[in-house]
Amino acid sequence: MTAGRWITAVLWLGAACSAAPVQDPVYRPTENVLEVLNPLRLHIEDDTYRRPPARDFTGKNIYRASFARLENMETTYASKLRSGYLQDSIWFGMARSAERIGEYEVASKLYAKVAALTSELAEPARAGRDICNKLRDTSTLEPKPDAPPQRALEAFGSRIAKLEKLLEEVKDTHFVFIVREEIERADLARARYFGARRRLERQLDTPALEAYQELVKNHPDSKNRNRNLLELGRVYEELARDYVYGCPAVALCFDPATFDEYTLGASRIYEAVSQQDGAVEKIEAGRRLEALLAFILQVYDDKLPGDLRG
Repeated sequence: MTAGRWITAVLWLGAACSAAPVQDPVYRPTENVLEVLNPLRLHIEDDTYRRPPARDFTGKNIYRASFARLENMETTYASKLRSGYLQDSIWFGMARSAERIGEYEVASKLYAKVAALTSELAEPARAGRDICNKLRDTSTLEPKPDAPPQRALEAFGSRIAKLEKLLEEVKDTHFVFIVREEIERADLARARYFGARRRLERQLDTPALEAYQELVKNHPDSKNRNRNLLELGRVYEELARDYVYGCPAVALCFDPATFDEYTLGASRIYEAVSQQDGAVEKIEAGRRLEALLAFILQVYDDKLPGDLRG
């Protein structure tokens, strides 16, 4: 055998005997239940009201990623799970993940499956099912679009009151953080409801502004504080723009004090958020502040000095 043929044969044999290339671990299918449940258990009691959810090794939301991996395992290894081995742990982990991303109906059904088994997790599963049912019911409480403003306020008030009562029931558990997030969502839903309706009913300008102010006031420790502030700043800016649209700067009805009240509120909020180093909202706040200042300059360029208006 010539040297050339020998080298070719060795290379071919080496290629034939070599193992398949190792897949990137980031995208490799999960093969171990504990590989998913351990990180989930580590972060299941995190305060996600004050801090953003933890992320897994791929950089994704730990709860959403854990749910997807457990769901995939249940499908991929269905034949091995027929014996019931670790089935309760998988369903329970999926339920814990689902409740943390607001999927209370899904979590309730998974808890019900675990509660029907002879398992040490049956009792906590029943408790989790009951709480998720209450969260599901309260999260769907919304006033009708054509409801009078007072009825809408009562509907949102009832939703928040039920959540506050539930907050007392889940004291000293990880559900406290979930309920507080739901209370914040209810406050935001109330603010956006009146923010949308004020477009058609101008008398709702003040209730809408107050609803956004309450949102910021009620949740000073929330991880969404900067986002809530931007929502409030946007309302101030919209009120200023709507005021100029209805009463241009050159018109006799234009009141600089009213215009300044709205724009000052918006500019202070945008400036405060734009100085939050490391916050995602910093860039958005800076751009909004620039746009607002350009709008203010345009308005005051059209407005006559005070001594020529009287």
